[in-house]
Amino acid sequence: MAKRLLLLLMLSTATLAHAGPRVLYITHEPGRWHDYSAQLATFRAVAADAQWDLSVATGDVDALLAFLQSPDYAAGQDVLVYNFCLADSRDIAAMSNLVAQTEVAGVPALLIHCAMHSWWDTFKKGRKIPGNDGEARANRKLLKQWLKDNPDTPLPAWGDFTGVASTRHGPKEPIALRVSGAHPATGNLPAGYSTQATELYNNHYVMEGVEPLLYGKQGDDEAIVMWTVARGAGRIVGLTLGHAQPEWSDAVFLRLLTDSVNWLAED
Repeated sequence: MAKRLLLLLMLSTATLAHAGPRVLYITHEPGRWHDYSAQLATFRAVAADAQWDLSVATGDVDALLAFLQSPDYAAGQDVLVYNFCLADSRDIAAMSNLVAQTEVAGVPALLIHCAMHSWWDTFKKGRKIPGNDGEARANRKLLKQWLKDNPDTPLPAWGDFTGVASTRHGPKEPIALRVSGAHPATGNLPAGYSTQATELYNNHYVMEGVEPLLYGKQGDDEAIVMWTVARGAGRIVGLTLGHAQPEWSDAVFLRLLTDSVNWLAED
């Protein structure tokens, strides 16, 4: 089957009198474990309500990875929003170019849910990465090939970029949220709030400089579920909530998305 070409849709949702930040939403469709088409439709509505100038990059997984290799795809954008699941990908060129859009070009990014469960082979388990003193462990075959092709450059670890690395999740049950300090991205969260049924992502390791924004508790397990961290010339917000449509129909979750994007645009 021929690869479906990625579509870049320019959706101007801001009025001339109230032009909002320029937001690029990057996903793939239809999604295997997540209904990315439905989530995209919801995000479009969020963007319209927030009066953002929204652009959307979508297509199948191969098209998405090709797009992520495009130089300077973040040019002209105020915030990038990544909502995809690339757990099995070994496309280091795509991953590295994505990282450069924030670390080098300085465009801040919001990473949602399974974005954290992407490029697992660069950090989940295997061998310690030469030149990386952290906790990332790379797939042995991937690392061997990388060292052969790039003997003077450490293999980049996706979990190091996200700040909070995650390798597994809990059952689909509500998560009780606890705010960690005052922050504009979480300032509208109701006290004592619990999510819809969703997955609690574990904290495999946490990088230096991470500022936790929300903790989540599911049964006896607790983890950071929302955070921010500086990355080179830019900054990211990570949010591991957002698995399925019940959450994407929840006004509280949608407000977290809105407030995160607005804060990143103004930071």
